[in-house]
Amino acid sequence: MQSTQQRDGKVVAFTQSRTNASKFRHDYPLTNEVRNELLDDVYTQFTDFVLREEYIISQPIIREFVESYNLTEKKSYTLEFNLFWSKVLYTARYREDLNYINHFIAQNVSRSPIVCHWLREWEKAKPSFYRIDYQYHQQEWRVTNLLTDEIVKVMLRDAPIPSIQERDIVVGTLIPIGNSSYFPLVEFYHFDCATGQEIMAHLQENYLQYLDESSFYEAFFRILSEALQLESLRIRTVY
Repeated sequence: MQSTQQRDGKVVAFTQSRTNASKFRHDYPLTNEVRNELLDDVYTQFTDFVLREEYIISQPIIREFVESYNLTEKKSYTLEFNLFWSKVLYTARYREDLNYINHFIAQNVSRSPIVCHWLREWEKAKPSFYRIDYQYHQQEWRVTNLLTDEIVKVMLRDAPIPSIQERDIVVGTLIPIGNSSYFPLVEFYHFDCATGQEIMAHLQENYLQYLDESSFYEAFFRILSEALQLESLRIRTVY
């Protein structure tokens, strides 16, 4: 929803642009020019930069984890990239030498302030489980964060996964893009639809207990591992 303020009997819209942004506001809309720049140019340049710097180093340990489960090549690839970005954003909080957001910004000091403010939002992003609640149209969904119960609007950068339906469970990391909308950093990992109810029940039963016993990331990856085991068992049983 576009943010507004009443002034002299008129409704004035707040729109984030290159020139008026002192920080990135999740609830304020972006001008089309800025949104296109962030979603196309900045996204591509930043993700390519991180992949060049870190992917080869991280890939072996992530691949070892992924290969523990009975996944198709496509699902393995999607899970691997979600895990990679979870690692990148986690280490950005605690390791200056591995904070690629800072490194990219330092190398692009001529960028407009809103680019820097937007990339700083990536440092706050965490992976989560989401339920697809409603599909507005092909590339815009309403989803519920199953770990926080927050309901958010998600827009897709790329073509949607045809098999994803309402009530399905996915995993990914959301990045804000203004106007109270988010987009998945990389393609969601989509759990097999037959496993969704089991995963929901497992989350409700165990996540808060795990969170009491450990950090968010430890609790999240414990739940993720168990959800993947449930999915793998279901696939072996069916096929």
